Parts: sequence; C-alpha cells; structure tokens
Amino acid sequence: MGNAEAYPVYRAVDVASIVSVAFDLVRCGEVDEGATVYLDLDAELRGVDAVLKARNLFPEARFSHRRSDFWGTNLPDDAEVLAGLLPMQFAAEEISLEEDSRSRAVEVLRPAVWGQLACMGITWPAVPELDLGPEYARTGVQACFNIDANHEPVAGHTVYVHVYPGEEDRARHLARMIGKDVIGPPEHGW
Repeated sequence: MGNAEAYPVYRAVDVASIVSVAFDLVRCGEVDEGATVYLDLDAELRGVDAVLKARNLFPEARFSHRRSDFWGTNLPDDAEVLAGLLPMQFAAEEISLEEDSRSRAVEVLRPAVWGQLACMGITWPAVPELDLGPEYARTGVQACFNIDANHEPVAGHTVYVHVYPGEEDRARHLARMIGKDVIGPPEHGW
C-alpha cells in the first residue's frame, strides 16, 4: 500500500455492472500518445468448471495453488487432478479495454470467491475549475469483488478511484464524468 486514497464510487451485486463502471472510469484517464492502458485481473476460483472456463478465456493467465504454479496452457485437463489443486489463484495481466476483454473478465469473476480488476499508472487529467493539475502518482481504478480496497472480505462489489490524499474533489469529479459520485469515506489506497 502506498500514498493514495481509494474512494468508493459504485457498489452493486451485479458483476457485469461493476466491470462496466471500472472500464468506463479507466477511460477517464489520460495516457501518453501511443501507449495502451491495461488492467490486471486476479481471482480465487474454487470450482473445477470455473478454473477450466478461466483457462479457456485467458490461456496466457497464471494459476497457482500453494507451491504449484501453472500457465493456462500447462494446466492439467483432468478434473480429478484439478480438484486436488483447489482453490486456485488466477492472475491475468495486461487485459485490454476492448469489449471482448470486458465480457471475458465478467465470466471469470462471476464464480470467483473474490476478485479484483486493477489499473494503475494512468494520469488523471487536470481539473482547472477545482485548481487541480494532472495527477499520476498512485492513481488508478480498482474494482473489488467480495473484498474491499485492502482485500478484506465484504459482501458485494465496489469500484474505487485512487487519488492523492486530500483530493476527494478529484475523485468526485472523475466519478461524475461517468454519472456516479463518491459514495463513502476513502479507504487506504495504493
């Protein structure tokens, strides 16, 4: 954890709506010309079917169980072997903002015990009317599924915007850009 605050801007029980809001919020950021914005996806999967579906959707992902690590392409196909490796931690890096990625992320997160979509390193644009310059230190978007911004278990799902401490106005401005608002106090951010 670092020097940022994570402001909740949207809560729901519907995974697809959380993923959609997170992707929309990431698009509010600025990136260097020619750069691409990516999200990272992490989840805990406890069912064989969930693991196999995740592998099929993200064959380049990493799957872990205790001291066993597999790339999706090397994951055992045998259901009994997989059952002995549960629960598995799933990690996919550099997911694009394309519609296909959004729907694949939803399919992985629906059966997950917990999960997270995270995008760090985007620049929040200047907001002259609030006397805020561009901000790039510890900025980002985090969508948490059955956990809070600090990975503590909670019921439901939340999208957070990470901003520099004391910049609640920036968090509120970003949320309003996508028709949302800050809905609670900040949590400790990145």
